[in-house]
This record gives sequence, C-alpha cells and structure tokens, in this order.
Amino acid sequence: MKEPVRGLAVILSLLCQVWTWDSVVDLSFNVGSEVELNCNHTEDLVYVIWKIKLEGGKQCQVGINLSNGKKDDTCGDSTSLEKASEAHYYLRIPEFTERDVGLYKSEMVFNGGMHTCSITLSITVPPRISSWLEWSDDGTLAICKAEGGKPAANITWRHVGNSSSAETRRASGYVESRQKLHENNGDVMCVVKHPFWSEEKILIPVHKKGLSSSVVWILLVISVLVMLAAFLLVIYKKQTILRRCLLSNRSPSKSEQFQTEAVEEVEPYECYVQRVNSIYNL
Repeated sequence: MKEPVRGLAVILSLLCQVWTWDSVVDLSFNVGSEVELNCNHTEDLVYVIWKIKLEGGKQCQVGINLSNGKKDDTCGDSTSLEKASEAHYYLRIPEFTERDVGLYKSEMVFNGGMHTCSITLSITVPPRISSWLEWSDDGTLAICKAEGGKPAANITWRHVGNSSSAETRRASGYVESRQKLHENNGDVMCVVKHPFWSEEKILIPVHKKGLSSSVVWILLVISVLVMLAAFLLVIYKKQTILRRCLLSNRSPSKSEQFQTEAVEEVEPYECYVQRVNSIYNL
C-alpha cells in the first residue's frame, strides 16, 4: 500500500512545479498618464514576455531572456520592459493614448513553473461639454451636451421644479439631454459627471447670441441679389469687349477704298475751278 501513495505524491509534486496561475484584470487610465503594468514578481526568473494585442489590430511583444540577457521587442514604440529588481519586471507606457488600448498578456517563466496574467486596458477621455437655451413652440428648451468622452458622461438637471423628465440621446461617447422649462424655473443647472474629473461640472444654460431668423433671411436675399448683379455686370463687360474686337478686326471693302481714292483725286481740281471762276467773274 505504501508504493501507490508514494507514486501519487510524486505526481502531485510535478503538477505543483508546472502549475500556472491565471488572472484577468480590467484597468482604465486617463489619457496622457504614465502606465506601469505589474503582473507579478517571483524569484528565479528565466524569461519575461508581454504579448500585446491592440484595439487597432496591431500585435507585438516585448520580452527578455534572463539566462543570456537577450531582449525581444517587436513593438518599436515607447512601450518598454523595465527592471525594478531581480525578481520584478514591469511594462511601462510613458504616455497613454487611444493607440495603446487593447489586451496585454504577460508570461513569466521561473524555475519550477510559469505565471501568466491578462490585462485589458481602456482609456478615460474627458468630454467636451456645452449648454444653452432654445425657443420652442411650447416654451423654453434647455439643452446640455457632452461629446467625445470615453466612457460616455452622465448628465442630470437641477432646479427644474415640476418640469417633465428630460429627453436624453446617447451614442458612442456622445450624450445630449433636452429639458423643457416652465417660466418660473429660474437658474437651471446642467450637471455633468465623468470618471476623468474628480468633481462634477456644472453649466448654466443661456440663450445663444445670434441673429434672428428674419435678419438671416434678409441677409440671404441681399447676398443673392449682389451675386446676380455681379454676374450680369461680368456678362455686359464681356459683350462690350467682344464688340470692340469685332469692329477693330473689320477691314474696308474695295469699293470703299476706290471711293476714297476718287475723292482724294477730284477734290483738288474742284478747288482750282472755283478759284478760276471767281477771278473770271471779277
């Protein structure tokens, strides 16, 4: 009975030596922040490698073979494998951007086993926020918008009294909330919350400064008339220039040349006869 027990102990010992501990972590970092990924650290490291699969489709790896000091880096960017101690290596991203979003898998081989972990990195980007008032057929409408945020922001309203619930539209990184107001609402506040900010942002919507619709139509009509007048002026000038060119290029006919020469020959004779007759009459 002792032999089977001894064989079982050997098998369990071998399994413990090659056991792999797996863990998955989801992390989010602010855009532009410095990121250090620490999977684990242990003694007697043999090989450390980070396999990276980015959201844009790029795949690369960064690693080091501690037995000969040979490094492996196919990423070719600022991502690097740093050494904190003989038993501790971490992956460093100096400035986190949307290009760095993806899955990072670490494999650490040591004497007696291997440790792996997978980390999913996402990014936190603050949204662009704005708020204003608009006139509608049934009253005043307060609008609050947050766009470009990752993840999408959360919008709420304050001091709206007994107004109806807000109408909210959502898309990828885009949130717009519309709140109908009563005349006695006072100063309505748009409250925007986002993980990038430690505190909420408060906006007070006001009417946009701009031209009324009637003024816009008048300016549009004037612009069209000015463009039409300029077009007609250009056509008139082109016709005038063309007419002058045709007149300047027109050559006199042979009959006109003959009449001109005849007049030039007869005119002196007539002048001579008139002078003779005047003397004769005297």
